[in-house]
Amino acid sequence: MLAGSLKADEGYFEFQPTRREVLGDDVVVRGRERRQTRSSMQRVPFAVDLELDFGDRFAFVGEGFDTGLAGTVRVKTTDAGELVANGTIQAVRGTYTAFGQRLTIERGELYFVGPVDNPGLDVFALRKNLAVEAGVEVTGTVRVPRVQLTSNPPVPDNEKLAWLVLGHGLDNTTGAEAAALQAALGALAGVGGAPFGQRIARAFGVDDISLRASDANRTGTAGQMVAVTKRLTDKLSLVYEQGLSVANNALKIEYSLSRNVTLRAEAGFVNGFGIYYSRSFD
Repeated sequence: MLAGSLKADEGYFEFQPTRREVLGDDVVVRGRERRQTRSSMQRVPFAVDLELDFGDRFAFVGEGFDTGLAGTVRVKTTDAGELVANGTIQAVRGTYTAFGQRLTIERGELYFVGPVDNPGLDVFALRKNLAVEAGVEVTGTVRVPRVQLTSNPPVPDNEKLAWLVLGHGLDNTTGAEAAALQAALGALAGVGGAPFGQRIARAFGVDDISLRASDANRTGTAGQMVAVTKRLTDKLSLVYEQGLSVANNALKIEYSLSRNVTLRAEAGFVNGFGIYYSRSFD
């Protein structure tokens, strides 16, 4: 058995994220045997009961964070030999970079109540020293984070985003600033969940904002793009797509002939007209 208490005199940890995509636990691929355990739930061949104290000179850099860490976490094995953790780690005098801005962390906690690889999040960070101090609040877990905008004083979501990204309100926004807002909108739609993305979309007077994978055969490069949709009628929609990493953009008009058949005219990197048939399979 490995047991005891450890306190860090000094430490530095830099996280280098992997670009490998990982499916969530609730995703089942037919024809492929489902893994019974994840890395965090693999059995440890010996008993563990350790109390880890981060001390007051421990630094962490990665995933947009640059902060000191403090707190205590107890790591132990269950009767089944699975590794779990309980405790809370706080961010100390830290910053969080989001949407190209370095935000001051007003509150930052990583709390463990079970599996070691999926702690809970409670982060509140602001862009300071502006007439409207806008920022983000991150909750949920490491695997499924949820992001929402916040501001002091309170303003509508579209104004929060403008103050966060641009440092001023929506008045007198330039073309380059509008492109920066589009990229931020796509990122928020991707991590904020569907209801949040729809609320942001309504604030800007459109019906949907989503983050999509671009088609390399059409755009000349693979990557991600922001898609902004405005439904003109029940069947007619106007869609604007803007690449996040390259300057590709496209304007589409889509008309639904039926549930499965759509007419689409497109202008931009690729110009054309087509009839598209789609079908969902269970």
